[in-house]
Amino acid sequence: MKVFKNITQIKTKLKNPVVAIGVFDGVHRGHQMLIKKAIKRAKAIKGTAIVMTFFPHPVHVLKKNIEMSLLVSLPHRLELIKSLGISTCVVMRFTKKFASLSAVHFIEKYLVGCFGVKEIFVGSDFHFGKAREGHGDFLSCMAKKNNFKIQVIKPVRYQKTIISSSALRKIISKGNFRKAEEFLGRRVSILGKVQHGDNRGKRLGFQTANINPGKEILPPYGVYLTEAVLGKKIYKSISNVGKRPSFKEGNTPNLEVHILNFRKNIYGKKIEVKFLKRLRSEKKFSTEDALVRAIESDRQKALSFFKKVPHSKYSN
Repeated sequence: MKVFKNITQIKTKLKNPVVAIGVFDGVHRGHQMLIKKAIKRAKAIKGTAIVMTFFPHPVHVLKKNIEMSLLVSLPHRLELIKSLGISTCVVMRFTKKFASLSAVHFIEKYLVGCFGVKEIFVGSDFHFGKAREGHGDFLSCMAKKNNFKIQVIKPVRYQKTIISSSALRKIISKGNFRKAEEFLGRRVSILGKVQHGDNRGKRLGFQTANINPGKEILPPYGVYLTEAVLGKKIYKSISNVGKRPSFKEGNTPNLEVHILNFRKNIYGKKIEVKFLKRLRSEKKFSTEDALVRAIESDRQKALSFFKKVPHSKYSN
């Protein structure tokens, strides 16, 4: 998938562009349906399906007093968009200056002027432009004026509840993986690069891969059964989410992954950690021996759990 940091970077004229627009934080089932509809329409008119997304999240720019976690990082978002079959994605940098553009200016300069857009797909709750003046009805008027079509997609529901990014944040923060998976259409996961830690896990006999989750939403602190995805291979693993209270590490939450029966050096590698089941809550241990016993107990529970899963699924 080709990723452009601005529409103006696209030098080649795209044939019959069909653009799906939104932040798409989480790329949940509602986002997936909207993007897939755009892809289907592009194929029908022998055009090009494009996703336009925004970074940073508008809330992080316009409402800095509000602390809001992302469902996925930008690199993770792009991987998920790519998996849907999109070949071109534009990441518009969202700034206060960009937010001050009128909705008319945004459409005429970017969508019509740069793209020559043929059709636009947006969600029913999508607003854009200065003071959020751009919406479905406004787009319909602009579509007639500029000779493009607009498709406003209704939200997807699960058991009468609208699937939304805000709802998902609450669900994941409570550790309700089953419901979150129904909203996402996939496992709850975090994607990141393995960083160097303090090697404490290795010294204790349980080597771990450290990942900085950044601004991504985390489930409740604790120990989880997880899958670690490296490239095209899936490994059985245990993960700890929290602040490591036994070692007084500070206030920054961390994700540590122990891949079962695995000893390769993966520093700097990209890894996706998929959450399956919670084993226990985070706990402060008074001694290293007590911690080691708890980790070994977690490990045995994990081995027992994964015995029930077909061996062909995993690479370890």
